[in-house]
Amino acid sequence: MKRSFTLLVSAGLLLCVAVDRGLAQVPGNSVTAPASSAGAAVLLDRTAHRAEAKEYYVDCSAFEKKGEGHAAETAWNGIAAINGHQFVPGDVIYLKRGTECHGLLWPKGSGTASGVIRLSAYGRGARPKVIAGPGDEEAFKLFNQEYWEVDSIDFAGGKIFGVFVSGDTGVLHHIHLRNLLVHDVHGGDVKHKESGLVVISPGKVPQHFEDVLVEGVTAYETEQWAGILVGGGNFGEVSEENWNSRVVVRNSVVHNVYGDGIILFRVKDGLIENSAAGYTGMQPTQSIGTPNAIWTWMCKDCVVRRCEAFLTDSPGVDGGAFDIDYGNTRNSVLDSYGHDTQGYCIAVFGAGYVTQASVVQGNLCINNGKSPRMAQHQGAIFLWTWNGGAIENLRVEKNSIYWRPVGDFPAVLNRAEIRGSERVFRDNQIYSSGRKMVESNKQISFENNQYITCGASGARWTFDGQTYPTLETYRAGTGQEEGSSWKSEKEPGSCLGDTRAQAAITPGWTISSEIPARIDADGLLDAASAGQLMVLKNVYRQFRASGLRMIVTLELEQSAAGESLQNVIHDFGMDDVRVSEKHASGELTQPKMRFIAPDGAVAKEWQGFMGPAEIGLEMRKTLGEPQYSQWESEDGSIEH
Repeated sequence: MKRSFTLLVSAGLLLCVAVDRGLAQVPGNSVTAPASSAGAAVLLDRTAHRAEAKEYYVDCSAFEKKGEGHAAETAWNGIAAINGHQFVPGDVIYLKRGTECHGLLWPKGSGTASGVIRLSAYGRGARPKVIAGPGDEEAFKLFNQEYWEVDSIDFAGGKIFGVFVSGDTGVLHHIHLRNLLVHDVHGGDVKHKESGLVVISPGKVPQHFEDVLVEGVTAYETEQWAGILVGGGNFGEVSEENWNSRVVVRNSVVHNVYGDGIILFRVKDGLIENSAAGYTGMQPTQSIGTPNAIWTWMCKDCVVRRCEAFLTDSPGVDGGAFDIDYGNTRNSVLDSYGHDTQGYCIAVFGAGYVTQASVVQGNLCINNGKSPRMAQHQGAIFLWTWNGGAIENLRVEKNSIYWRPVGDFPAVLNRAEIRGSERVFRDNQIYSSGRKMVESNKQISFENNQYITCGASGARWTFDGQTYPTLETYRAGTGQEEGSSWKSEKEPGSCLGDTRAQAAITPGWTISSEIPARIDADGLLDAASAGQLMVLKNVYRQFRASGLRMIVTLELEQSAAGESLQNVIHDFGMDDVRVSEKHASGELTQPKMRFIAPDGAVAKEWQGFMGPAEIGLEMRKTLGEPQYSQWESEDGSIEH
């Protein structure tokens, strides 16, 4: 029998850190079973391994060591016992929820493909907290170790890292980090980019990672560089055979970092999805680079999709939301939402290398270029090459751009060397509070775009050094913009400007959502439902001050009453949320949402997974600008 749980949120919502192990269903993707008998054999072997594995329990609140740690009643009483033990494939280490352990946690040993080693939590309550000591460089470490799964822990402190996974030899496989809090890494001056909250980075050129998963991780507060970094290493030229491979960052949130938010460096087959980064680039003075929220560098077959980036800053240039940087091949930014940034919304760069086959599609950009300096030199869409670099084959299509910088600066700025058979900017919508729409060289073609000026009497396009005062003269003089249109709307609010006082917004708008969900054998929520909850969490945090309410119903595939459900609720930051249970029909197969007006009328309905762009646009149109002053609390969750 299926059961559902309704979460009524009126004063707080969702610290979204939930994950699923194994082949989790990704929104929009199908999941298939292993195709070969060999794959099935591995799964069976792993099951057998776990049946034979030893379990170790740690209760850091215990005053005395009670035994050998193989049961909760005889738990070890500190992490020194873990650090001094050599774990073997299939072992599981449990830290007691609601307790604090002090010092660096560095368990030894490696698992295998058929017997991973797992570090998790037991009991009920808040995640167990591991707090680094004053002299510890990190709170958690793995070095030259592989086949580890770490979940449901709160890591705090460290001078350089919160979580640090590295090595100096060979290929390290299967590093999975799930359902973690990582925060408060305060170590002084930033010396290199391989520092920050969650860093999985090779220690030498021949060493790299294969199969990395960072899922349901919330990382916040550091004066070091990165929120979540996979790759890196200041090694100069590195051949692709030594790049990291099969890397996924999913359902994760980063905020309040000195440098970059979420980044993949030297990665083949990478994915960042359903994740968010905000308050990035907070370093006061530039020392080692200029940061962005979510971006990729030296990445092959890497995708950023259904992500959100906002309140990005930089002590120098950049300060943008998303960036396909130089040395990338077949990289995409899809269906993502970049807003309220000091710099650009989306950039594609080439420097010293050829950036090949880039796609920027289906994204929403609102209120970018808040810095007049950055707006003037970047635009919302920024294409640029330097140092002999180039962009080869590029599609920028089906994006919506709401551009209202402080100054009359172009929304699209192209100063790139672009070549190849496909170089096109098409089917985009640009709403601009100024008259300058596009400034571009002639190395890209424009077609089927819609241009709207909000409150301005005209529009201008600059192409190949020549400025045109109307779309007709632009088209006649260049042959560009076949099928494109321009119109002027008198109301500045068409650009989603804050034309109304926030106090005038009627409170009581509600998002009501029903989400099919599953809690697995490890007590973790599946990736698909966690992704939808992550999107809703960020929406709520931005608009709760405007009176937004949220009701979430999780329809579970199996009975989830008891400890596992309560821990999921706690890990999502919903302890003070009313949870009501009811029997469900079992007919719900995909999320359903309604946006309900204060008078009870349904203003909008959605079917299926809804990303940040779809929901974010509707919120901006209805509730105005987010009120970020009430966005966060000290522990990275919602203040209640």
